[in-house]
Amino acid sequence: MNDTAERPENCGACALWRKLRDSEGVCYRWAPEATTRPETAAHWPLTHGTDGCGDGVAAARFSIGAFCANCVHWRRSERGLNPVNRGDMPMSWWARAGHCTRHAPRSVREPGPRGFWPATLDVDFCGEGAPRKSEP
Repeated sequence: MNDTAERPENCGACALWRKLRDSEGVCYRWAPEATTRPETAAHWPLTHGTDGCGDGVAAARFSIGAFCANCVHWRRSERGLNPVNRGDMPMSWWARAGHCTRHAPRSVREPGPRGFWPATLDVDFCGEGAPRKSEP
C-alpha cells in the first residue's frame, strides 16, 4: 500500500487537528517535550486548516493517539498539580493537570539541570499517546 495515500490533504482533514475557529485549529500530532524549566504548561501549535505536513493522519484512518486521561504516559495525583509558579495558567487549570512523561529529557549543554515534564489536562490529546488497557 502506498503510504502517501494515507496522508490528509491538509490540516483540516487530519485526525490530529482540532478546529478552534473558522480557519484555525490546533495540531496535536506530537506529545510535548520534557524541559529543564519547572512548571511548564504544554501548548500545541496553531495552524490554518489549509496548512499541511507529512506527519498528518487521514481522519478516516484515525487509530492512533490518546486523550491524556487515558494515556499510559500521563501521571496525575488526586489533587492535580500545585506549582509555585503558575505561569500563564490559572490555579483551576493546574488542579486538573498532570504530567506528560512520553518523552525523556534530552541532553543539554550545561551540567546539572533537572528535567521536568510538561503539564497537560486530562482532556488534552496527542498522536503519540498510548491508551491504557481497558478493564476486563
